[in-house]
Amino acid sequence: MISQRIGRLLTQIASSRSTVIYSRQTHRMLTEQDIKVTTKAASRLKEVLDDGERLRLEVDGGGCSGFEYKIRLDKKLNNDDLLWKTESGAEIIVDEMSLGYIKGATVDYVEDLMKASFRIVNNPVAEKGCSCGSSFAPKMD
Repeated sequence: MISQRIGRLLTQIASSRSTVIYSRQTHRMLTEQDIKVTTKAASRLKEVLDDGERLRLEVDGGGCSGFEYKIRLDKKLNNDDLLWKTESGAEIIVDEMSLGYIKGATVDYVEDLMKASFRIVNNPVAEKGCSCGSSFAPKMD
């Protein structure tokens, strides 16, 4: 009983400071300056996520332009993950390193004749990308 009350209190305190506590790990919340989420993406997330699942955004070396976006559902929360919480309560997670390559970008849900998927669009860090939108070359300032 007491540990549940302490847990709820810590969660309330953390959320008031843009921080979320999960099993004694603290994770910084992402802001609009870090990442944007379209209404369509937030709505679709609410439909597809199971309990405990989050949408994970990663950037990895590879792809036809040098770096590629990796987007998947994940239940694991790592120490260096940053969180975005939609108004519907769905969560998006990004690790610190990947955020450096997508900071200021938008997460969208796109449907076309070939596929439907979550995508990173309007990435201010990307100089150019491939035609399918899954990889990019960063600006070299």
